[in-house]
Amino acid sequence: MEPFRLLHPDLVPQRRESLQHAASMLVQMGLDDTVLSASPVHQRLARVVLASSDVIEWKPGYSTGDASHDDRFGVVRVGGDRGGVFLSSILIAYLDVLENAARMGTSISEDSWRTLLWAPTALFDHVLRRPQVGMTVVTPGPGSEYLPQERTQSGQRLYLALMQAVRFAVTGVVRAQDDGPLVEDCVTLATACLRAATVALAFAGDVRPEMGMAAPLPIMETSEHRYLWQTISEVRAAVPRARFEQFASALRRLNDVYTASPLLVSGC
Repeated sequence: MEPFRLLHPDLVPQRRESLQHAASMLVQMGLDDTVLSASPVHQRLARVVLASSDVIEWKPGYSTGDASHDDRFGVVRVGGDRGGVFLSSILIAYLDVLENAARMGTSISEDSWRTLLWAPTALFDHVLRRPQVGMTVVTPGPGSEYLPQERTQSGQRLYLALMQAVRFAVTGVVRAQDDGPLVEDCVTLATACLRAATVALAFAGDVRPEMGMAAPLPIMETSEHRYLWQTISEVRAAVPRARFEQFASALRRLNDVYTASPLLVSGC
């Protein structure tokens, strides 16, 4: 698989206003979340366009402390048009997962698949202040190919992109503490993206063991985990108890998938 562009963690947008121009442009081009329910031909074309520097401006050369993770999964950290890179990386990661699932099939349940695909719709709804109108979900067929390396890589890349979406949403909670409706909107988005990230990790590990194949190792701690660790007390203070409990439950579920992160020590 070709290298996967992802923002440097310090460049993840902090306000939905910083994403609105890029989101509106993608909607006008037919390259928003609705592309995930389009035909396979449309999806392949969309991926080519989203990856083009003619559409999204990006600048390479941004290293991070997560270099070992990035090298394992072909991630290249970039700057440039933050909103464009942020949204396009999420959509590209989803398109790669959808293609792999179509070719290889998956044992992920229909409910989990719906959870996975709800997050980008929730993100675009949040950024563009769209009313929630639901979505169309097509579950993958059985598939006929065996592509375990591509499966692991695409699932882990989607996980990394979704964790940046979690960071964006949690930053919104922290910055908007005096705006109750916005705080609830942001924590709801964070919860949806955490749930989707959990499914993405499960998808990455949804590989039938074959002779000589080792089980894929999950990512343990990234800069997004560390950011959540630093802000979780602020989230708890800003968010209504019921919303926080949903958020905390999603964190616990994610923690069930890997066991080396200390996310839940403080307040959950």
